[in-house]
Amino acid sequence: MTVGDRFAGSLQILKDAVDGNIALDTEYPALFQALCRFYSDKSARHVHFWGLDVEEDYTILIDNMIADGVMEAT
Repeated sequence: MTVGDRFAGSLQILKDAVDGNIALDTEYPALFQALCRFYSDKSARHVHFWGLDVEEDYTILIDNMIADGVMEAT
């Protein structure tokens, strides 16, 4: 399952976050947490979030969404 499949209903929000127009962690904290869980899940991508620096974790999340083609998703 891709991030676009899993979060299809929030795709515009994800695109806005990648563009830097919104901040998921403050404007959509539940979505931010769900995305972090999705990416850290062993069956998905097994991304390691450090949990020490929110800005670093946010950057890791955005980088992974870009790598997964969130901007190209329709």
